[in-house]
Amino acid sequence: MDVVMLLGAFVIAFVASALLCLILLGLFPWFRSGERKPGDFKPDQSAVSGSFQIEVRRGRKKPKVVRPRSNELPLIGGVAMVLAIVIASILAGYFIGLDSTQWLLLGIILFAGVGFGFVGFMDDARKVYKGTGISEMQKAVGVVVVSGVTAALLNRLVTSHDVTARLAYPPYTQAPIIGSALVHQPHAWLVFFLLMTMFVASVTSLAVDFADGMDGLAGGLLLSAGLSYAVILLDEGGPQRLPLVIGALVLAGAALGYLPFNWPSSWKGGPHGKGKRWAKVIMGDTGSLALGGMLAIIAIVGRQELLMIIIGGAFVLEGLSALISARILVKFYRRFLFVERFGARHGFPHTELPLPFLATPMHHHYDLLNIDRKRLVYGAWALGAGLGVLGIATAVGPFTWERYLARLAALGLLIAVWQAGPWTKTFFIGLEATNSKKPDTPRQLILCHGAPYRLFGRPLYRRVDTASVTEQVLQTPAEQLLLWQRLSVFDARALLGYFCYREDDFDDAQRIWDRLPDRNIDVRPEIKALIQEVTHAQAIRQNATHHNGNGASPDSSLDKPGMDNWHTPIPQSGLPRTPRLQPLNGHDAEYDSPFSGADEDSLWQPHRWAAATGAPTVNTGATPTRDPGRTYPPEPTTPAAPANGAQEEISASAEETQKTKSASGASPIPTEPSEP
Repeated sequence: MDVVMLLGAFVIAFVASALLCLILLGLFPWFRSGERKPGDFKPDQSAVSGSFQIEVRRGRKKPKVVRPRSNELPLIGGVAMVLAIVIASILAGYFIGLDSTQWLLLGIILFAGVGFGFVGFMDDARKVYKGTGISEMQKAVGVVVVSGVTAALLNRLVTSHDVTARLAYPPYTQAPIIGSALVHQPHAWLVFFLLMTMFVASVTSLAVDFADGMDGLAGGLLLSAGLSYAVILLDEGGPQRLPLVIGALVLAGAALGYLPFNWPSSWKGGPHGKGKRWAKVIMGDTGSLALGGMLAIIAIVGRQELLMIIIGGAFVLEGLSALISARILVKFYRRFLFVERFGARHGFPHTELPLPFLATPMHHHYDLLNIDRKRLVYGAWALGAGLGVLGIATAVGPFTWERYLARLAALGLLIAVWQAGPWTKTFFIGLEATNSKKPDTPRQLILCHGAPYRLFGRPLYRRVDTASVTEQVLQTPAEQLLLWQRLSVFDARALLGYFCYREDDFDDAQRIWDRLPDRNIDVRPEIKALIQEVTHAQAIRQNATHHNGNGASPDSSLDKPGMDNWHTPIPQSGLPRTPRLQPLNGHDAEYDSPFSGADEDSLWQPHRWAAATGAPTVNTGATPTRDPGRTYPPEPTTPAAPANGAQEEISASAEETQKTKSASGASPIPTEPSEP
């Protein structure tokens, strides 16, 4: 009978969560975050900080939606789940008939969930009304305070032998050195339990908050974790654990009711979005902190907090990736690391540091690898379910070797997932597969991430981009050796874009270089100069097409008389390149030319700029430089000079006219400098 009632609690939580999500979505569609975090790896952030404005009418603040964006969904999922958990827990406890001790334990668990949710709601509300959430320190202090109060209530009020927190229990009593102290020293266990609870609950709630960065990701992981703990606690039995089972089941049911409104999709924000977004609401910090903290308290009271490493392994990976990469390694490297390639300790972006991931938390790393988001979330769900099964096997296995084998398998799986980050972080430029029907056809250059190996015929890499140029662009043995060599993503994209640039494919070069963050371009002055050159060239081509007036393409307009002279020879200084259109080196102060040692007058000729744009010509007296290997249109012809006496007559006539104009006050005719 109790099992049926417990399943009823799960169903009630599911239905209540779904209904509350639907109701709150209709009542509070304007409760959207206006937060805009800085950084290069925020494709889902809007360009404007905030999508609302606050109007004060009769002393009341009324939010008004101005520019709602598809990625700024209402932050009401967490509120709906917390309310559903409270409603389902009370109804389940009433129908099952809990006694006073059981109601007390269930009340403490619900207090923890509501307390963590309140901290998250303060953060969400500030994002809505202020455009920025509470600080990381304020959030950390809030969850630590809630954890500490919950630990004190559990230690002082819960006295049942199976779930009491007053007495030390294994494996802590069996630990060397501290085991005997926890049993015999007064207040030693109280201090240890308070610190342990604050650490586990705070870290778990924040780790779930880190995982809530993609539609459906945190919700699906919470579902599998809640069900796993419910199975373990049911197997252990005992009436005093009944409130813990209720809490785990209603947590899983609330997460399941929330998922239809936050279902994963291939949608991707930013300028390169694709697919339709199925999600309608997000849980926000209210849901992530509440459900994460409540899950940790259930594990602690059930004396299975160490299993959180396995059952909540996905949350552990998300939290560790953010902690190690962003909070420890970045600060350490920025202070002590000297990067030889830049010749400085400071002044380079953190993405150039030897970090294990492209971005953190971990799911952002795989998102940047252009893995389909729906498949990524489904894979994370499978990982969470697999870890949940291994966690159950660890707790309920009848033999010791079975339990240790499950732990070893879970640890190996976690290590493999972690190592997949550094493994996929490196990129390389390779060649597409040979066409069996046309084996002599030149192969295109491709950009891949992973390792340039094949294992049992299966590649250990994945193609992420294909360039328009072929292997024929590689002119020297040194360039051919660059293929299949592991590089950072920024070096690989910069090099691939340069190969396209050198073949005059400006559009493809700019497309590839557009994926480089500005801070990474700043530490590559040569690439930055080429990007600016491409921008100038495309602008000039558009201008030429506009002045052409006959609807011709930019490429065809450059072939017309007067425009062909734009292609000027360039000294082979630095990077090898073909003759091409040159930017305004002397007219653009922001342009950092890589050809600083070249003669600027030979690279840029003002009279050709004037011919294309209609700007006034400035006569510098310099002789235009021509490419000996290029065919130019014929120069305008002038009438042949008369011979002998006719020439003297014309000269005398011109001299007479000049004297007459000088006497009448007219300005003299300027004399053109004679050509050698």
